[in-house]
This record gives sequence, structure tokens and C-alpha cells, in this order.
Amino acid sequence: MAFSIKFNGTELSEILDGFTGITRNIGSGWTNAMNAKPSIGSDFIKTYVNSKTITINFLVNAKSDGFSSARKQLANVLNVKEPCPLIFGDEPNLVWYAIPDGDQTLDESNFFQATGTITFIVPDGIGHSTSTRGPFTATRGPDGRYSVTVANEGNIDVPITMTATMNAENGYIGMYTDYGVTEIGNKEEDDTEDYVSATTILNTSNFSEFTRYTGVNPENDQKGNTGTAGIVNENGTNYFHLSNAGTNNGYWHGASYVYNFPADGTGHVGAKNVYCYFNAVFWAGLMGQTGQFQVLFADANNHLVMGYDIYKNDTKGNSGVWTPLAGDGNGGKKILKTITFQTNHLDKDNPFNKPRGHCDIYKNGAKLRYFWFGSYPEFTVPELKDVEITKCYINFYQYGARSGNQLIRYFDLRKMMIRNDSAEAIRNIKNRYQPKMKVKMTGADSKVYVNGLPKLSEKVDGSNLFTIPPGETTIYFQCSDWCTTPPTYQIEFKEANL
Repeated sequence: MAFSIKFNGTELSEILDGFTGITRNIGSGWTNAMNAKPSIGSDFIKTYVNSKTITINFLVNAKSDGFSSARKQLANVLNVKEPCPLIFGDEPNLVWYAIPDGDQTLDESNFFQATGTITFIVPDGIGHSTSTRGPFTATRGPDGRYSVTVANEGNIDVPITMTATMNAENGYIGMYTDYGVTEIGNKEEDDTEDYVSATTILNTSNFSEFTRYTGVNPENDQKGNTGTAGIVNENGTNYFHLSNAGTNNGYWHGASYVYNFPADGTGHVGAKNVYCYFNAVFWAGLMGQTGQFQVLFADANNHLVMGYDIYKNDTKGNSGVWTPLAGDGNGGKKILKTITFQTNHLDKDNPFNKPRGHCDIYKNGAKLRYFWFGSYPEFTVPELKDVEITKCYINFYQYGARSGNQLIRYFDLRKMMIRNDSAEAIRNIKNRYQPKMKVKMTGADSKVYVNGLPKLSEKVDGSNLFTIPPGETTIYFQCSDWCTTPPTYQIEFKEANL
């Protein structure tokens, strides 16, 4: 079996007829900064790890066209614009991000067999593990502290990724070792206070809290609601999905389900300030499939207040539309923005593909905010400042007589959380991290995510996610003093070597 060398996914042994030598050297080379002393010797200042050079010597046997095909294939493979993965067969779990450097030689002086050399440079000088170590879960020690000890078997410091899953309300996550401290949230955040508090009124993945609705759609009274929806479980995940599109009305028609807000601590129903997080999939399986998915919020008169509307009426291609909606205060609607996107599986095109789908929508008085593709478009609608939301609708629609595989493959809801941010006479503060929330800190780019949404502002100023050195490191964790059940802390990392 030929020795394996892969560059940017291409197996070089399938182009070449053998390797005669590989030079990887020891480490990546070191450069020391010195200051000369007045008379003898120097003072050491700092040492630097250099970029790494890797050379590969190879053979090519002559074919019917001589060496032309090998020369062209190699040039094509090596013509890259940025460092790409380089993996050797004797170290299959180590990847070097390399780019060709200088002249790549091919000596054709022997008509029957040519020799050549490929020279790569690895800018960061590091070989990265292709596998992730962990997750390692912290446990409570005799001193009451939560900690986890991990072993970095590489030979350089590497960043870590920490995920904290909330088991109770919490406002702060601290992580520290002998090498650094990371803080997320607010260490001083209190748990109780006399004020109008935010209250989570819905947190569901089976949607049993919603009841079937056959009345008028508050966004458009021409849409039919005679169909039904139900839960489809796929690999352990619930998908709230259209079961029957109901009567064909020549327009959008399908199933509608409503959740009525409960009363707050004073018995009042309705909220001027409402936050909703949901996870949805909108992903076509074939070109020309159609469908519509809506999350709508209405007042006591069943007038639209705000809504998240995604639809695909493209019967030929793969084009979908996202529109944030608002009421006009008189029972009508406003389309605040219209964005077209591709309903395929690619992360760059579709924020609603199966691995993602994190969304939120927020009303704070007259201000409406919608999450879209990593941004938070915000709009001011003065007519809605004092309007109270009393219900939430989930709608799934097909268009006209279209049926079967003409219906978009996925336009489902997987999770939903609704928070009433203007509930009165509740003394408990609804803290920033609610039960089941996941807070993730990624060491490679020092970013923070809450429920999959980027929340860089959660990181305390001056706090940076630290690295762990080779060998064993014990990492300790801390949460808010009043947190009744600490989060579940987990650590992951990828080892690296010079």
C-alpha cells in the first residue's frame, strides 16, 4: 500500500509513483530575541516559534505523455489561495494547515523517471489534532467547588471550549485555573428585587400547550385554517409538522395552533414587552417545493402585533423569503423588511437548515427586534407602544392545489420559549440564564453563544478564554451565589503539536 499524503483532500500518492523522503524536522524552529551586553554575551528577551517548512521528495514514472499529466495535476492541486489541510499517513490524526512555498521542482533529465520536491510552509507552525478530546464533565469536590482535571497530551498550549447547561436560574459563570480567569454574565446580579419581572410562560419542545385554531389568521384573513399539524419524532428530536393542509381555498391554507398567555401575579393577562426564542427548520428537499411558516403574536382583539414570517412560493427554484411583520395598531399589518434566501442545506445560504434554525423576536414597547442571520434588525412602531400581546400563533401552510412532494420537506418548529417581560408583582428577578439554557464559550475565537445565538456582550470586559498547557490542568467553576443547582460544566479541546 502506498504511503498516504493528502493535501486539500487530494491523495498525492494517486498522482505520484512514490515518495523518497519527507523532511518535517523537529518542531517548527525557534528564534530568540537578545540584547547584547556592553562587553560579554547577551540578555535573553523572548523566544519565538517560527513557521514550519515541510518538504516532500517524490518520483514520477514516465507515461505515454512523459511527465506532462503528473506535472499538470500537481500544479492544479498546489494552486491554492490560503493554507489547506496537509495530512500524512503515519500521523492520520494530525493536520497541518500548509501552503506551497517557492519553486516546486520536477527534474525530468531521466526520460524514464523524474524526481521532484514539493515545499510547503505552515504559517502557524502547528500540527492540529483532527479529533476533539472530551467532553469532560466537572464534578463537585469535598471543598464544595466544581472542577475538572484534563490532560493535554500535545506539546503546546491549546484553547478550550466550555459549555454550561443551566440546571436552575443563574446570572454568572466563572472559570479559572492557575493560568487565567474567564467570566461570563454578571457576578453581582441579584436574584430578588421589587420590580416588574420577566417571566418565562412557555418552554416547550412538544407544543402540547398549543391548541388547534380554525378561526381568522390575524395577519391575513384569506388564509385557511382547516388543516392539522402534529409531532414527528426524528432521531429523538420533535418536529411540529403539517399533517394535513385542509381545504384548498386557492390560496395559502393549512394548520394553525394558538397559545393563550396565562395571567401574571396580579391576575392580568397581556404583556407590552415579550421575548420569544424558537428553533425552526425551513429546508426544501426538491426544487419548486412550496410552503409557509409563521410565528405570530396578537392582542386581545386578535389584531397582529408582531410576527416572524418565512415562505417559499417559488414553484421552480429554491428561493425563499423572510419578512418581519408588525401590526399597524388598527388591525392591519406592516411588512418591515423583505429578504430573499436559498432554502438549501448550506450554512452560507440558509439559517434554517437542520443543524441551525436558532431565532428570536422581541417587543419592548414600541421597539420590535428580530434575529436574522447573525444580526438583530430593530424597528420602531409608535402605534404599538402600549399594545399588549395575549396570544401566540404557529401556522403551517401550503399553496392552492399543490400537494405531495410539492410541499417543502421541512418547515417545522422544534423548540419555543416565550417570556413575559412585563409581568407585575413578581419579586423574583428572571435572571439572564434560565434552566436548560446553554452558554458556550469557544476558545479558538473567544466568542460566547447563548442557546446557539452569538452574545459577545455577555463576556466580562477584560476577560479572555484561556489556554491549557501540556500536561494536566485542573479547571474550577463558579456560578451566582444564589443559584440553587449549579450548571453542568463541560470542557472540550483539540490537542496540537509543533
